[in-house]
Amino acid sequence: MAEKTKKKIKIPIAELKQIKLCPFCKGTDFKKFGFREKKHEKVQVFYCNHCEKKFTPLVTSGKTYPVYIILQSLIWSNRFLKSQEITEKIKRDYGLSVTANTIDNWVKEYRRFTPFARMKDFLVGKVEKGEIDLREMIAENKLFHQQIYNFGYHRWKTDAILNEQFKNFKLKAIKEFLELIIAECPHKIFVESKLRASDGKGKFNLDEVRITRKENLACEMAKFVMQAVANNKRRHEELQNFMLSCDSTTLAVEVPVLLGKEDVDHYREMLNFDVPLELKGEEDAITGHIDIIQLRNGMIHIMDFKPSAKKYKPIEQLTVYALALARLTGLRLYNFKCAWFDEDDYYEFYPLHVVYKKRKKKK
Repeated sequence: MAEKTKKKIKIPIAELKQIKLCPFCKGTDFKKFGFREKKHEKVQVFYCNHCEKKFTPLVTSGKTYPVYIILQSLIWSNRFLKSQEITEKIKRDYGLSVTANTIDNWVKEYRRFTPFARMKDFLVGKVEKGEIDLREMIAENKLFHQQIYNFGYHRWKTDAILNEQFKNFKLKAIKEFLELIIAECPHKIFVESKLRASDGKGKFNLDEVRITRKENLACEMAKFVMQAVANNKRRHEELQNFMLSCDSTTLAVEVPVLLGKEDVDHYREMLNFDVPLELKGEEDAITGHIDIIQLRNGMIHIMDFKPSAKKYKPIEQLTVYALALARLTGLRLYNFKCAWFDEDDYYEFYPLHVVYKKRKKKK
């Protein structure tokens, strides 16, 4: 066990492609310059040719423990594990000795990344009295839909947000839909369907769509998580897990949705929407999985994490998600916003503007 404790966890937490500027002179002329050996890990060092300074571009620069350990500790804390329980879990899973006081300090220091902590403080009394069952807090399920999707749904958070304001309560159908996924998701359709939401590119008329770049905490969360996870394939999942556990507005992740011929016909014939999707058979369906669903400011936000977000415009894909989710919940498309983001940029638009075109009045 002593040997395991001394072994360093090699988690390369900063890749060159993630670094935009030198933190000292804001220059872009820098290069990799070896590694720095810390007590429990090895981290990449960079050298700026302009100001001739070395740096490690980390939010957690100067920390003794790997960023991934801090990340996991914040997740466990927001899942109501006590600090002592977290230290025991870190020792068991990673062979590292971390004090409960260190855990408490991390929770305080990185509170800006964990807005759910405020809601957690309100609920902790009920947990201690046994009025709330921790096992029911987050519903998680692996969906085998041609590939594995880790669906997650935060029940407590959803209830708290819906009951917080009347403008949110009118969207309670989203909770009913998320509960149904666990028991009644039509897995066969997702396994057999060849039609994907991402296939809609180039079909919609985007002339009247206004894309707005905004400041959003999701970017800061992504930046924090990305530096902690070296494996590109795992970054998506780790970000979703972090936001589901620590964000105050994220209700669910990897949410399966489908849009059938009847749905498309409804939009076209009943609402006169411009939905240029061709479904030939009654059993045909376009399927997809929404990265992140948030509920804030009286609207449901459908979000997609896209590395290099500035280069991509997944408007059609997100619009199909919104059309599908609106039908599955019975809510109006007016109640939805769509967004995509990475560590630096966050863009959003109204899916209604994609399919609803104002008719010019005849003179």
